[in-house]
Amino acid sequence: MGTDGKSSGLRKTEYSYTGEFDSWVPAAREFFETMMPETISKRVASSLLIAAGLANEDVTRLTGLCIRSVHALRKQMEEQEATADIFNIKPGSGRKRKTEGIEDEVFAELDKGGYHTNRQVAEMLGEKFGIKASVNLAARLVKRWKKAREMRYDLEE
Repeated sequence: MGTDGKSSGLRKTEYSYTGEFDSWVPAAREFFETMMPETISKRVASSLLIAAGLANEDVTRLTGLCIRSVHALRKQMEEQEATADIFNIKPGSGRKRKTEGIEDEVFAELDKGGYHTNRQVAEMLGEKFGIKASVNLAARLVKRWKKAREMRYDLEE
């Protein structure tokens, strides 16, 4: 039915999952990721699979979207008319970075040099900024610093 109460003229076909999605879903997600962020591509693929009638567990397995997100997406699809809002990533989701607000200072310290391992960077964060940092956090920070440095050099050229 359309929004005016009349039939939209589209025929609905019942579909029984036979496993054929296993091969094309990863390929479709790879294609989607050339145009949009990974999270959005997972939502697009998931919404298509939900509309095709797959169970939440199958959608999770095929797309990599967590089960809670699949539940939320299904509920959102059931409660509202199809709009682009379903693919928005809401701001403020996730935990704030430990280095939020001081990344420029940390990057300046890394620019000075003298840090050869991620462990040394983690120790520097504790000594100079009072941040208890794991080696993994330091590695992620160094990765962001390298990317920011590359972008800065690209702009200068």
